[in-house]
Amino acid sequence: MQHQASTDPSRIDRSSQELAADAIHEAKRLLAAELTLAKRDLRRSAAALSRSAVAFGVAGVAGLAGIDALMVSLAVGQRRNHPARGAVVGLGLLALAAAAALVGRSALPRSPLPIAGRIASDIEDVAQRVVG
Repeated sequence: MQHQASTDPSRIDRSSQELAADAIHEAKRLLAAELTLAKRDLRRSAAALSRSAVAFGVAGVAGLAGIDALMVSLAVGQRRNHPARGAVVGLGLLALAAAAALVGRSALPRSPLPIAGRIASDIEDVAQRVVG
């Protein structure tokens, strides 16, 4: 016995409806997964940006304190002939500021929003699968 394909139009329509429903269901799952990945990427980027902001803040405060210490050591050192202590503190604070700035720069995310490109390519993939 051979099985013959049904030529009933309602069977063909139901099959295409099932395919469309499957494509829509798959697109929903893909977009849900992309949203989950996007949220995770945004959390990571936000954490990296906050670490970087803290490091830059420390660099700014240490830099200002270092410049202040150098100025005070120059002003007081002219009267007492001991500017070395204040100058060492000032230079140490400036070194701390430079180190904190380097840490802040390295903590910046390399590509802050790769999410948009990935979502756009996924939308194109889904459109190609649905359209054909």
